[in-house]
Amino acid sequence: MPTISAMTELEAVNEMLMSIGQAPVNTLAVTGIKDVSIARARLSSMTRRVLSRGFNFNTDEDYPLTPDSEGIILVPEGTLKIEGMSATDDFTTRRHPKGLALYNKTDRTFTFPAGITVKIVWAFAFEDCPETARCYIATAAGRRFQSKAIGSQILDRFEEEDEMKAWLLLERDERGQRKTNLFRNNATLAGFGSRSY
Repeated sequence: MPTISAMTELEAVNEMLMSIGQAPVNTLAVTGIKDVSIARARLSSMTRRVLSRGFNFNTDEDYPLTPDSEGIILVPEGTLKIEGMSATDDFTTRRHPKGLALYNKTDRTFTFPAGITVKIVWAFAFEDCPETARCYIATAAGRRFQSKAIGSQILDRFEEEDEMKAWLLLERDERGQRKTNLFRNNATLAGFGSRSY
Protein backbone atom coordinates (compact mmCIF):
# COMPACT_ATOMS: atom_id res chain seq x y z
CA MET A 1 0.00 0.00 0.00
CA PRO A 2 1.54 3.35 -1.02
CA THR A 3 2.09 5.90 1.71
CA ILE A 4 1.65 9.65 1.53
CA SER A 5 4.70 11.63 2.57
CA ALA A 6 4.78 14.94 4.37
CA MET A 7 4.63 18.17 2.37
CA THR A 8 7.92 19.12 0.75
CA GLU A 9 9.24 22.60 0.04
CA LEU A 10 8.62 21.96 -3.66
CA GLU A 11 4.97 21.12 -3.01
CA ALA A 12 4.54 24.23 -0.86
CA VAL A 13 6.05 26.45 -3.54
CA ASN A 14 3.84 24.82 -6.19
CA GLU A 15 0.75 25.49 -4.06
CA MET A 16 1.81 29.13 -3.89
CA LEU A 17 2.40 29.30 -7.65
CA MET A 18 -0.96 27.71 -8.41
CA SER A 19 -2.67 30.26 -6.12
CA ILE A 20 -1.71 32.95 -8.66
CA GLY A 21 -2.47 30.87 -11.73
CA GLN A 22 1.11 29.78 -12.48
CA ALA A 23 1.93 26.23 -13.54
CA PRO A 24 3.76 24.07 -11.00
CA VAL A 25 7.47 23.39 -11.47
CA ASN A 26 9.41 20.11 -11.24
CA THR A 27 12.36 21.54 -9.33
CA LEU A 28 13.15 24.55 -7.17
CA ALA A 29 16.36 25.09 -9.14
CA VAL A 30 14.39 26.34 -12.15
CA THR A 31 15.73 29.47 -13.83
CA GLY A 32 13.83 32.13 -15.67
CA ILE A 33 10.68 32.04 -13.52
CA LYS A 34 10.91 34.94 -11.08
CA ASP A 35 7.82 33.84 -9.14
CA VAL A 36 9.58 30.64 -7.98
CA SER A 37 12.36 32.54 -6.19
CA ILE A 38 9.84 35.00 -4.74
CA ALA A 39 7.67 32.14 -3.47
CA ARG A 40 10.68 30.40 -1.90
CA ALA A 41 11.74 33.62 -0.17
CA ARG A 42 8.22 34.20 1.15
CA LEU A 43 8.03 30.58 2.39
CA SER A 44 11.38 30.91 4.18
CA SER A 45 10.36 34.21 5.75
CA MET A 46 7.03 32.78 6.92
CA THR A 47 8.77 29.71 8.36
CA ARG A 48 10.97 31.91 10.57
CA ARG A 49 8.03 34.12 11.51
CA VAL A 50 5.81 31.23 12.58
CA LEU A 51 8.55 29.29 14.37
CA SER A 52 9.61 32.37 16.37
CA ARG A 53 6.36 31.95 18.31
CA GLY A 54 7.91 28.93 19.99
CA PHE A 55 6.12 25.60 19.73
CA ASN A 56 6.73 22.45 21.71
CA PHE A 57 8.59 20.91 18.76
CA ASN A 58 11.13 23.76 18.43
CA THR A 59 11.52 24.91 22.03
CA ASP A 60 13.92 23.61 24.68
CA GLU A 61 13.51 24.65 28.30
CA ASP A 62 16.30 24.43 30.87
CA TYR A 63 18.80 24.41 28.02
CA PRO A 64 22.31 24.81 29.46
CA LEU A 65 24.65 27.45 28.03
CA THR A 66 28.26 27.57 29.17
CA PRO A 67 30.60 30.57 28.92
CA ASP A 68 33.88 30.24 27.05
CA SER A 69 37.27 30.81 28.70
CA GLU A 70 36.64 34.59 28.66
CA GLY A 71 33.16 34.28 30.22
CA ILE A 72 31.33 35.02 26.95
CA ILE A 73 28.19 33.00 26.14
CA LEU A 74 27.66 32.92 22.40
CA VAL A 75 24.11 32.39 21.15
CA PRO A 76 23.89 28.97 19.47
CA GLU A 77 23.49 28.88 15.69
CA GLY A 78 19.85 28.55 14.64
CA THR A 79 18.40 30.39 17.64
CA LEU A 80 15.28 32.47 17.00
CA LYS A 81 14.59 33.52 20.57
CA ILE A 82 16.24 33.07 23.93
CA GLU A 83 14.77 33.81 27.36
CA GLY A 84 15.75 33.33 30.97
CA MET A 85 14.10 30.58 32.98
CA SER A 86 13.38 32.75 36.02
CA ALA A 87 12.06 36.25 36.62
CA THR A 88 15.44 37.31 38.02
CA ASP A 89 17.34 36.52 34.82
CA ASP A 90 18.26 39.86 33.30
CA PHE A 91 20.06 39.37 30.00
CA THR A 92 19.54 40.06 26.34
CA THR A 93 21.37 39.30 23.11
CA ARG A 94 23.79 41.80 21.61
CA ARG A 95 26.47 41.82 18.95
CA HIS A 96 29.92 41.04 20.35
CA PRO A 97 33.18 40.90 18.35
CA LYS A 98 32.97 37.09 18.61
CA GLY A 99 29.37 37.03 17.33
CA LEU A 100 25.89 37.29 18.79
CA ALA A 101 26.25 36.77 22.54
CA LEU A 102 24.31 37.09 25.77
CA TYR A 103 24.66 40.44 27.49
CA ASN A 104 24.36 40.64 31.29
CA LYS A 105 22.13 43.71 31.77
CA THR A 106 22.50 43.73 35.56
CA ASP A 107 26.30 44.07 35.43
CA ARG A 108 26.38 45.72 31.98
CA THR A 109 28.85 43.22 30.60
CA PHE A 110 29.15 40.28 28.25
CA THR A 111 30.91 38.30 30.97
CA PHE A 112 29.08 35.58 32.87
CA PRO A 113 30.80 33.96 35.86
CA ALA A 114 29.02 30.62 35.33
CA GLY A 115 26.76 28.79 32.94
CA ILE A 116 23.03 29.52 32.83
CA THR A 117 19.91 27.68 31.73
CA VAL A 118 17.56 29.26 29.24
CA LYS A 119 14.44 28.71 27.22
CA ILE A 120 15.52 28.60 23.59
CA VAL A 121 13.42 28.63 20.43
CA TRP A 122 15.09 27.04 17.41
CA ALA A 123 14.79 27.82 13.71
CA PHE A 124 14.13 24.75 11.57
CA ALA A 125 14.08 24.29 7.83
CA PHE A 126 10.57 23.98 6.40
CA GLU A 127 10.92 20.23 5.84
CA ASP A 128 12.11 19.67 9.43
CA CYS A 129 8.81 20.93 10.85
CA PRO A 130 5.84 18.70 11.71
CA GLU A 131 3.18 18.36 9.01
CA THR A 132 0.63 20.63 10.72
CA ALA A 133 3.25 23.38 10.96
CA ARG A 134 4.22 22.90 7.30
CA CYS A 135 0.58 23.12 6.27
CA TYR A 136 0.02 26.35 8.20
CA ILE A 137 3.27 27.93 7.02
CA ALA A 138 2.57 27.05 3.38
CA THR A 139 -1.02 28.35 3.58
CA ALA A 140 -0.04 31.60 5.31
CA ALA A 141 2.87 32.17 2.92
CA GLY A 142 0.62 31.41 -0.06
CA ARG A 143 -1.96 33.91 1.09
CA ARG A 144 0.62 36.68 1.42
CA PHE A 145 2.24 35.67 -1.88
CA GLN A 146 -1.11 35.89 -3.68
CA SER A 147 -1.88 39.19 -1.97
CA LYS A 148 1.36 40.74 -3.24
CA ALA A 149 1.30 39.15 -6.71
CA ILE A 150 -2.37 39.55 -7.63
CA GLY A 151 -4.13 41.30 -4.77
CA SER A 152 -7.47 39.54 -5.29
CA GLN A 153 -9.77 40.19 -2.33
CA ILE A 154 -11.97 37.23 -3.30
CA LEU A 155 -9.03 34.81 -3.33
CA ASP A 156 -7.78 36.36 -0.10
CA ARG A 157 -11.07 35.53 1.67
CA PHE A 158 -10.88 31.89 0.59
CA GLU A 159 -7.24 31.65 1.58
CA GLU A 160 -7.95 33.37 4.91
CA GLU A 161 -10.41 30.59 5.72
CA ASP A 162 -7.86 27.91 4.76
CA GLU A 163 -5.22 29.67 6.86
CA MET A 164 -7.52 29.75 9.90
CA LYS A 165 -8.28 26.02 9.55
CA ALA A 166 -4.58 25.22 9.27
CA TRP A 167 -3.85 27.36 12.33
CA LEU A 168 -6.51 25.58 14.38
CA LEU A 169 -4.99 22.19 13.46
CA LEU A 170 -1.53 23.40 14.46
CA GLU A 171 -2.86 24.77 17.75
CA ARG A 172 -4.68 21.51 18.45
CA ASP A 173 -1.47 19.56 17.92
CA GLU A 174 0.41 22.01 20.13
CA ARG A 175 -2.07 21.63 22.98
CA GLY A 176 -1.88 17.84 22.61
CA GLN A 177 1.91 17.84 22.79
CA ARG A 178 2.06 20.19 25.75
CA LYS A 179 -0.80 18.29 27.42
CA THR A 180 -2.30 21.50 28.72
CA ASN A 181 -5.83 22.71 28.88
CA LEU A 182 -7.86 25.27 30.80
CA PHE A 183 -8.01 23.19 33.96
CA ARG A 184 -4.55 21.58 34.07
CA ASN A 185 -1.33 23.57 34.40
CA ASN A 186 -3.26 26.79 34.97
CA ALA A 187 -1.84 29.02 37.70
CA THR A 188 -5.11 30.94 38.02
CA LEU A 189 -7.10 27.78 38.74
CA ALA A 190 -4.41 26.02 40.80
CA GLY A 191 -5.89 25.09 44.15
CA PHE A 192 -9.37 26.22 43.07
CA GLY A 193 -11.09 23.34 44.90
CA SER A 194 -8.96 23.62 48.04
CA ARG A 195 -9.88 27.10 49.19
CA SER A 196 -11.28 27.51 52.68
CA TYR A 197 -13.88 30.23 53.10
